[in-house]
Amino acid sequence: MVSRAGFEPATTLSFSDNKQILKDLEDFRLFAKAKLNFSQGTVCHYMGKLRTFLLNRKTVTDKDIQSYIEKKKRECCLDYVSNIISAFKAYFRDYKGLSFMNGYKHPSSPLKMKEEIEPEKVKTFIEAIDNLAAETVALLLATSSLRKNEVLSLKKEDMDRSVRSIIPFCHPGETKHSGISFYNEEAESCLTKYERAYERKGDKLFVMGHETFRAWNKAREKPGIYLKTKDLRDFFSQELGRALIPDRYIDIFQGRAPKNVLAKHYTPQGIRMLREIYDKANLKVLC
Repeated sequence: MVSRAGFEPATTLSFSDNKQILKDLEDFRLFAKAKLNFSQGTVCHYMGKLRTFLLNRKTVTDKDIQSYIEKKKRECCLDYVSNIISAFKAYFRDYKGLSFMNGYKHPSSPLKMKEEIEPEKVKTFIEAIDNLAAETVALLLATSSLRKNEVLSLKKEDMDRSVRSIIPFCHPGETKHSGISFYNEEAESCLTKYERAYERKGDKLFVMGHETFRAWNKAREKPGIYLKTKDLRDFFSQELGRALIPDRYIDIFQGRAPKNVLAKHYTPQGIRMLREIYDKANLKVLC
């Protein structure tokens, strides 16, 4: 329960049954979207973690949460544990008013050395895709560094084909930002072929069916190269770093820069400057 002025802060949360828990979580869903401004994806992830913890519990105390997080630290990777803490802070602290959640610190993951994603492997993988829509998505991922959902959510007005720029607007929440990025001539050529083959009546550029994702998995099996969509985003970062592009610009292309930094580059002059920096990398995938 939420504490009231003049009383000790609440330290225990009580539920009568699972029905009450599920109803409370649905109320939290609205709270997280409307007041915390979380994206739909973030809310869904948090809801899953909270259901796993709360169902079949009558009471929840600080010690219960401590024991659960300590258990998860032994069983799961630290990034997953950090996500649990974020979900618990949003629910127990922000929604239920349990101030003891303020004391929880996010664990630091050890520095991991990523293996190089060989350009030849990326080339072989994309050439093995036998679905034009999936091939277009793969080239956009590899040469623009957008996230998968950003590419799949693209609308025609998000792209300026004259300079091959992309400014996606698909993150209404606070957990992720969209950057300003570009794509190369290979992706433009494939995109043109895709548009000729699939006449899209709506604003959305891609409407992906199950056959598209089957084509992606089939391409992974052909040469035995198991690349995920995130691997293509990592490939972009790797290749721009190899070309000595400063990290601050890679952050802009990948949507990691603060909103005030991104806003400086929304002007035509800012986009032209970023395009010049992008071109210096001379990013190629199929050549």
